[in-house]
Amino acid sequence: MGSTIDDPSYTDGESEPVDARKDRSRLAAVRFGIFYVPLAVAGAMTVVFLPDLLATLVTGWTAEGGAELGIHRLHVMGIATVVGVFLLGLFAQAIRPKQRVASMWGAFVIILAVTAGTVGYGVGRPEEVIPFLIVTTVALVAHPAGRQLFRRSDSYSPALLALVAVAAVPLLAFVATQLSLSSSPVDPHALDGHYVMMAGLAIAPLAYGVFAATGFVGWRLAAWLAALPMAYYGLLAISFPAQSGAAGPGWAVAAILWAIAFVAVAEYSRTGSSTLLRRDRN
Repeated sequence: MGSTIDDPSYTDGESEPVDARKDRSRLAAVRFGIFYVPLAVAGAMTVVFLPDLLATLVTGWTAEGGAELGIHRLHVMGIATVVGVFLLGLFAQAIRPKQRVASMWGAFVIILAVTAGTVGYGVGRPEEVIPFLIVTTVALVAHPAGRQLFRRSDSYSPALLALVAVAAVPLLAFVATQLSLSSSPVDPHALDGHYVMMAGLAIAPLAYGVFAATGFVGWRLAAWLAALPMAYYGLLAISFPAQSGAAGPGWAVAAILWAIAFVAVAEYSRTGSSTLLRRDRN
């Protein structure tokens, strides 16, 4: 014997009250609005605080730019690199954020690490760094993906995981070295927070790389963001070997080769059939 539902809050063929659906829609709209506010604030802060720094990614290569930066040339360009890849991961959320979860996590890990170092060592410009941590945290909490932030896609890449593991050893050693220099009360690089930011530069490939390798949604963009700071730092170290923060030529070349390999594996794993490149979770 069939049954009917006379409650007008239901529609035919649905098991959920219309009012409940409307409430969920309103909540989703509010969440979406809250999510975009910190992105807009981050954009405004970028315009106010960072145009000169980001410009050094180009002007630092010129003779005039190099003369202006002096002994800080590699450090400032390295800082611009980590700030740039952080912003790329954050601002990528402005378009199809549910499809770019991996980059959201990578950006959050980077700014969290940089803020912890800046505040912990009492160096650099916490008045600029902390606001970026705040807006990134709000964006993460209000992210349209919701609980899907913690879910991964149906596959992961053993090869990318191996590359992340290989890079982790020298990168974490570099982080430890840079942080050990940050306590100097007389080193101008330390007082300006350069060593902390260079540690952040080393963390960036791992932050994006881990989420790309483990298959979080949007892993392809995260893979490129992991490779970018490695390749750029390698070029800096080769070009300015006498500058503070420059690794030896062997490490610089290794960084560039790692970046190329990481992107190549990520791209080929999209169509390749080898389970070493991409493997289903089940």
